[in-house]
Amino acid sequence: MKTFEISESNLKNCEKEIETAKKMILGGKIILCGTDTLYGLSTNALDKNAIEKIYLIKERDPKKPISISLGEKKQIENYVYVDETAKKIIEKFMPGPITVILKKKDIIPDILGKDDVGVRIPDNDVIRNIAVVPLTTTSANISGKTAPTSLEEVDQIIKEKVDLIVDTGPCKYKVQSTIVKVIDGKIELVREGKIPFEEILKAVNE
Repeated sequence: MKTFEISESNLKNCEKEIETAKKMILGGKIILCGTDTLYGLSTNALDKNAIEKIYLIKERDPKKPISISLGEKKQIENYVYVDETAKKIIEKFMPGPITVILKKKDIIPDILGKDDVGVRIPDNDVIRNIAVVPLTTTSANISGKTAPTSLEEVDQIIKEKVDLIVDTGPCKYKVQSTIVKVIDGKIELVREGKIPFEEILKAVNE
């Protein structure tokens, strides 16, 4: 299995590796890559066939949604509808360990979520540079097992089923992202992670 070692500190020296990863993503390949929170399985989130491979690798229930990761905040409204509440959260906490579930636009395949989709911008320059298109960002583990925060923690079974491994070193937060759902200005906690929900509510109400 081909492995690239790309840290945030040596990113400028890895332009060829980043371009290779981008081409593989566009070709529907599966990449195992570190983020700010966990190691994840990434592929082109606009490619239904590629997404189906992710579900098979993880042995994940097809009814369970998968979030997407983007490279920049300005891209978010290309894929989801953003209200004023969501804008406050995005401005305050992204890039960072937060996933915001928003009503999706038709460009996002229904396999990721029927009506809405979780959106992330990881606080990790490597994965953001690879995001030439929206990426799936689901943890690199068999469903139900512990999510890995370093490459060493990734199950060998997972490693053998991906097309490229990008070793970004240990994840800086080592805790899953906080997930909130924002629909019609209402905010709901789905999963508390690195960012306390109280802190998010405070930012929305400022």
